[in-house]
Amino acid sequence: MFSTPSKLTAMRAFRGNVLAAPKALVSTAAAVNLQRFPTILRSVRHSSSASLKPASCKIPISSSPSRTLERNMHTTAVIPIDGEQVEFSPILLRDFCQCPACVHESSRQRLYSTADIPANIQARSIAPSRTGHGKVDIQWTNDIPGFDASHTTTISVEALRQIHASGSPSTPFQVSTPRVELWSASSSNPPPDFGYESYMKDDATVYSVVKQLRTQGLVFITGVPDVEQSVAAIGERIGPIRDTFYGRTWDVRTVPKAINAAYTSADLGFHTDLLYFQDPPHLQLLHCIQSSSKGGASVFADAFKAALDLYETDQEAFNVLTNTLVTYHYEHPGANLYAATKPVIDTRPLRIGNRTYQTLAAFLEAWELHRQTVKSKHDTTIPSLTVADCLEKINWGPPFLAPFSLDAQTMEQTQHMASRTCGEALSNKMIVWHSAAAKFSRLLNRPEGLHERLMKPGECVIFDNTRALHARKAFDSGDVGQARWLRGAYVDRDPYWSKFRVLKHKLGDV
Repeated sequence: MFSTPSKLTAMRAFRGNVLAAPKALVSTAAAVNLQRFPTILRSVRHSSSASLKPASCKIPISSSPSRTLERNMHTTAVIPIDGEQVEFSPILLRDFCQCPACVHESSRQRLYSTADIPANIQARSIAPSRTGHGKVDIQWTNDIPGFDASHTTTISVEALRQIHASGSPSTPFQVSTPRVELWSASSSNPPPDFGYESYMKDDATVYSVVKQLRTQGLVFITGVPDVEQSVAAIGERIGPIRDTFYGRTWDVRTVPKAINAAYTSADLGFHTDLLYFQDPPHLQLLHCIQSSSKGGASVFADAFKAALDLYETDQEAFNVLTNTLVTYHYEHPGANLYAATKPVIDTRPLRIGNRTYQTLAAFLEAWELHRQTVKSKHDTTIPSLTVADCLEKINWGPPFLAPFSLDAQTMEQTQHMASRTCGEALSNKMIVWHSAAAKFSRLLNRPEGLHERLMKPGECVIFDNTRALHARKAFDSGDVGQARWLRGAYVDRDPYWSKFRVLKHKLGDV
């Protein structure tokens, strides 16, 4: 241990004042702070409405560091927290340093590599900070080359308490998120409308919009100027517009010899856009500039609700759509050739600790057992999970489905089945997937679960491209290029979540 008898005496006095704190290690919150949970929770972003505390990660005090911290075979640093002598890895504590020599003050980027921290680094001294109440100053032996003996790492007691309690320090990225709300025409209110002027000028309105996109995945902006630049302006209030081979923004109207079914007047079934990209855009925007034709209503369906219903009625079919890989492609030789392989139902990693589960049912059962174990051993609560909590995205794009082929996993299975040819294996894959996909399609197209809206000029819809699948009813094309004109744009997932976090920190829970 690093603490000498004199140091321990000083630390006991330190514990009696600076480190004294209420028993509650972490304040409760009405929504789950998903980013704060340790690895066992990293696969979950959805929050619970119940008040929750992070799982307690008790570190046993032992004279044998090899038993106390199995992954750190070196000496540990001991810091008293709320009456308990808590051991930390010196490497871990050194990596938390935020001093100007370690983190650039304006860019907030690290000025060292974690890999450069010597494995034999030691805490030479641990003492109450000279910079303020409730902090600890740590000086090092065997520090990173280039740092002299005066280099001091200052860490707040609250940060250490948070690390000890939940295994995760507090960062600006840790914000509670509203829970996904499954919707249907019979059980949910229509998505709200927001005025363009308020949306463009008031961050509180933008915050309401991004929260609505999180909970229900669908929102409308009204009073939008009928100019081509409007859709980009709306999207940029959330994040940068994603440029694709369609352009930064693009028109949806009938054209002769269309290269995309959207550019015809035909009926369009439910689909996710750009599935032939490895990472399809998160948000899609469609601004109605002109609509003088008959028909052409926009229709939306909550694909998460359809996935839940499939899980509850036929888990085998659900497992087929989560485990079977299919390829989506965009094939225009001489111009664009895109392809990406993925399952129809994309779940978050079904992982608890280092164990990964093959089915959602097995994962949810293990998760509930884990919850009960944590509650009984540590008197703390981690969130319960639902099927919707585990859904990441829905990859459903019938117009762009490529011919079926065997994926690597299926090929490996085939090699061990001498009686089955590759052709037979492919036929079996097709039959099994087709049956499951047909059931999912029927659930997706149920009339009672749809939201239909004949968009008028001056309206713009924003929707989660990976959840709120969209379709369009056929319309009378009239004069080609004139009867119905929408302008579209995309925004990616990362800018969306960045905007959510920024506005959450700025506005709180308004």
